[in-house]
Amino acid sequence: MRSAVRDARVERSYSRNTAGEVTSPAMREWFRAHGRPVSIVIPSYNDVALLTVALRSIEETLSGADYEVIIVDDYIDAAVGAQLRAFESDRVRVILKERRLGFAGTVNVGMAQARHDIVLLNSDIVAKPGWLEALQYSAYEIDPRIGMVSPKLVYPDGLIQYGGTYWARLLAPQWFGHLHVGSPATKPTANVAGYNTSISGACVYITRAAFDAVGPLDDEFWLGFEDVDYGLRAWDAGFRCYYQPAAMLVHHESASRGYSQGHRELASMRRFWRRWQSRFLARSVDAAQPVDIVLGSASDGLWRRYVETLADHLRRSGREVAVHVVEGPAPQEELIERLAGRGGVVVACDWTAAETVWLATRRAGVPVYLLPTVESVGFPDDPARQTRIIAGYRSEFDYIAPTRWAQRQLQAETAWEVLARVAPALQPPVLPESAEPVVVSIGATPQQQGEVGAVAAKHDHRVVHVDALDTGELERIAGLRPRAIVSYEEYSSPLAPYALMSLGAVWIAAESPALGHDVLDGYNALLFSRGDAQSLERAMADALTHDATWAQVRANAHAWVQRAARLAPDAVSRAIDAFATDPVS
Repeated sequence: MRSAVRDARVERSYSRNTAGEVTSPAMREWFRAHGRPVSIVIPSYNDVALLTVALRSIEETLSGADYEVIIVDDYIDAAVGAQLRAFESDRVRVILKERRLGFAGTVNVGMAQARHDIVLLNSDIVAKPGWLEALQYSAYEIDPRIGMVSPKLVYPDGLIQYGGTYWARLLAPQWFGHLHVGSPATKPTANVAGYNTSISGACVYITRAAFDAVGPLDDEFWLGFEDVDYGLRAWDAGFRCYYQPAAMLVHHESASRGYSQGHRELASMRRFWRRWQSRFLARSVDAAQPVDIVLGSASDGLWRRYVETLADHLRRSGREVAVHVVEGPAPQEELIERLAGRGGVVVACDWTAAETVWLATRRAGVPVYLLPTVESVGFPDDPARQTRIIAGYRSEFDYIAPTRWAQRQLQAETAWEVLARVAPALQPPVLPESAEPVVVSIGATPQQQGEVGAVAAKHDHRVVHVDALDTGELERIAGLRPRAIVSYEEYSSPLAPYALMSLGAVWIAAESPALGHDVLDGYNALLFSRGDAQSLERAMADALTHDATWAQVRANAHAWVQRAARLAPDAVSRAIDAFATDPVS
């Protein structure tokens, strides 16, 4: 009775945590029309009970599909071998060996016998409907360069066991980890399909072309790292690894091996780093190597102007620098190919350039992410886009954040750390000696425009309303020579506020926790509480009627921005040099 109660509880938990996860009709339709045969290779180690469940799930989910199953025994016991033989059928073959070979060696025996595309599958897996359709669709319909596809794997309670591979460089840099471990399978970012650092050996679809090019697993890995090594070898052979969460399977991880890291696992780790340390732990890019800066369609005019100033500074310091503009977020293959051969530092400047930069640096080079902000906050009414942006923040990037708030926000959303923080600023124009009786409001609703207008009229100033700031409006505002600028826009980077603060007007803005260390109330700006008309009136009155306040605040602001603009290029340059030579600090 206790077992039945536990099974029911696990099934309820699994259903709750995986609700809504289905393979798309397009994938199923594609598979019906274009599905190709597969060879499912399963290594076995004294796991008849688990294997029975796995085979049943394969049979139930692949009705009508063309497949074969190759079971390779590594337990080397006559009684167990006899039990495995009982699984043999028209679809199922069993291979009994004479000696133990470990996971990689056992898998290689089965893959050598495979006649089709290969699915490497652990024996402690339970397949769910649509899994093969989603994997094969991803291998052939998304990108012809994809050669290996891993699914989302969940524990029996529905929590995630594998949601992609990442290098744990700032947590435990000697290891690679699984993304989203312990989260519900419905976690939004875990359900974004995309390119994968490597694969999961528990389940991976391998196209025949990829297998023929990459070959078998390295059987010198007895246990551990063999799958990460295999995926990285695929990248080096010109094939991309992919993560497809629409394919989902239950994984009873470590059912036969446990969780401890024994001498064999540690020996595998050391073997891995003998091969790959120059790519990861000991990565270094010479200062003479080029710096490629990639701007995407999400970069506005002000941000592009700032990035160009950084590029000019790097050129003056002797670096070879090129600025590229792409129309992402789809990867720009021609640019990827060009940059992949340069092996230098490649800088993504917004989320629509990130995937191109990440792909360009898979085999060589250093990917850097110059964050304009944590960009997901810019789409409060578009959770799907927010999720896609967050999923594109990868552990392999070195991040430069514009504020303390962005630094904390990135870690909260992704767990990745920011190693450099640089406030972006443009060199301000000459501070005008006087101002016109003009107030500019930015981003105000009709009601807010009325509030600003009433206070301005009270002090004999006229108001010019601007819907949103762009580079053209910035020039127009400067030409008005306003006494004050009242902004209702929400900023998560100081770049635009600094540009406004440097025009010679007192910048009056709604309080923002994102700018707490950059915009200082009473010193370089006057702040008001959003929705509090009285605090707005006090700030405006100080700016419009107190000449000493107007003179001091605008002078402080101009000097503050001037200093930030002077420091930023050097700080970004130092960060890039540090990232190029020190991958794990």
